[in-house]
Amino acid sequence: MQHSMENTMQGKSQVPVKLLILISLVQGFTLLLLHQSIDLDFWPNNSPEWLFSFYSMAFIGPTMLLLGLRKGQVAATVKWVLPFTLLGGVLGYYTGDQAIPLQHIRYDGLFFSFTITMLIATFKAMIYVQQFNSGEKFNYSLLFGWSWRNFLTLSLSLLFAACFWGILMLWGGLFKSININFFMDLFTEKWFFYPTISLANGFGIIIFRNLSNVIDTITRLQQALMKFLLVVLVLVSILFLGTLPITGLNPLWESGGSSLILWMQALMLFFVNAVYQDEPKARPYQLYLHRFIYLGVFLLPIYSVISFYGLSLRVDQYGWSLLRCWAFLIWFLLALFPIGYVWGIIKMRDNWLHQLSKVNVVIGLVVLAAMLLVNSPLLDFRKIVVNSQINEINSKGLAIDDMDVDYFRKNLAKPGYIALQELQMLHASANPSFVFRVNKVYANHKTKENLITKHDFLAAIHVLNGDIPDSLADFLYKKNIAKNNYQSTKKYYLNAINLDDVEPLEYLLVEERQSSSYLYLYVFEEGHWLNVSTGQLGKYHKLDDEFLEQFINGNIELQKPKWPEIKIGDHQFQVR
Repeated sequence: MQHSMENTMQGKSQVPVKLLILISLVQGFTLLLLHQSIDLDFWPNNSPEWLFSFYSMAFIGPTMLLLGLRKGQVAATVKWVLPFTLLGGVLGYYTGDQAIPLQHIRYDGLFFSFTITMLIATFKAMIYVQQFNSGEKFNYSLLFGWSWRNFLTLSLSLLFAACFWGILMLWGGLFKSININFFMDLFTEKWFFYPTISLANGFGIIIFRNLSNVIDTITRLQQALMKFLLVVLVLVSILFLGTLPITGLNPLWESGGSSLILWMQALMLFFVNAVYQDEPKARPYQLYLHRFIYLGVFLLPIYSVISFYGLSLRVDQYGWSLLRCWAFLIWFLLALFPIGYVWGIIKMRDNWLHQLSKVNVVIGLVVLAAMLLVNSPLLDFRKIVVNSQINEINSKGLAIDDMDVDYFRKNLAKPGYIALQELQMLHASANPSFVFRVNKVYANHKTKENLITKHDFLAAIHVLNGDIPDSLADFLYKKNIAKNNYQSTKKYYLNAINLDDVEPLEYLLVEERQSSSYLYLYVFEEGHWLNVSTGQLGKYHKLDDEFLEQFINGNIELQKPKWPEIKIGDHQFQVR
């Protein structure tokens, strides 16, 4: 089988060099154009839907062609790569559209999740295209071989490109040290950088594709290393499961062990598939170790049950969040593999590896589909989270003031923006402080434009007695809005007091923030207001309910100091 696989993967390995060089140059100039649109601010820079779409196609199509093209298979490869590249562009368009309106939404999270998922999807699609073009029957051994060849070829070619760039920087730096700046200026120009590095990456792929024997040797080396590590990992997993009945699950939840459970599953599955990558009849272990390994595999569904229980508890308590959505997707994909393996163990016992190959081929397609769906409206986690969080507020009767608008803004992109705008309109008259909170989190993060008017700001302050003097209102607005001190504030409470029994009154302002709250004293001296901070009330926890109740009810007492101040000439001393 190993010999057959090598013949399959090497028999048609001739690389169309000139075509690959042309593809590298096209990719480089395309990336240059997109980068210049950002630097020089022309279309599609301000249209994130098109920017995401073009960037995804610029990376997906050329990369798949560089890795997969072979002489005699150009048309066969292009007919698979082209529609997948266009699909990537469509998904990029939808994902970029979630960053609109661009002036109010940051798309860092969108970009990160889209990049990772499409990277995985492209990688999976590439190995299936290569397998299909080989003309061989689909089996896990060949897919595993293609995956490692692609991964190592691309990784080494990127390393080659980085080294090439390092040499250019050394070249430019040496001449710059003798006051010849031409080379450094040339090498750091964008129009030089993108085509050159893309070309270097293309040359690296050509080089390492022609060194397939070296790549296969590295693959066999990692298989030998993982063969030992898999035994240790199985031992750890069995010992851990044996300990859980004694300790119970509560310590696991308290320490955030759900993520560790998923890591255990992921590592077990990766190591099992890395070791058992050859034909099903080949056994890298003696029989007793082989059975010990599949005992560990047989117990993996227990880990799936435990992690499902832990994740479900969190969803029941707090509703869906982006992190919990991703955790459940990972749980689902990791649970599919051991379920298929266990069915094979029950049916075939020692020969269960026949089932492993079938399961991996099928579930690999499921993983590919999942990575595409999460970037489409069919499985948009942001919409799921928005609906869940609003339902949590409605079903549990939670106050709208307790809603984490910062999370909506920072993590939920367009669905979060639309939901908060609708809630803002719904509560505009009854809850002006909520309107203020929504406006302040959606300030224009590009131009730093202030969206908070003086009227909105003053409407958000809960005045507990009297009225705010106009001069104090101006002072509070300038201090909090102009200096962006309002960003982390949840609520304001203002109470008038009289410290010295003369007019004008002094004012106490409480700023309730997400993690702590502050008390400020405002006094009027020499024709203007002064701000005196009395310190942080509570750190890393919400404002004490009893304090807030007493403050709102006006239960404020003025305590005169026991010892007066001592004045000697122009010197004044306070007794402590």
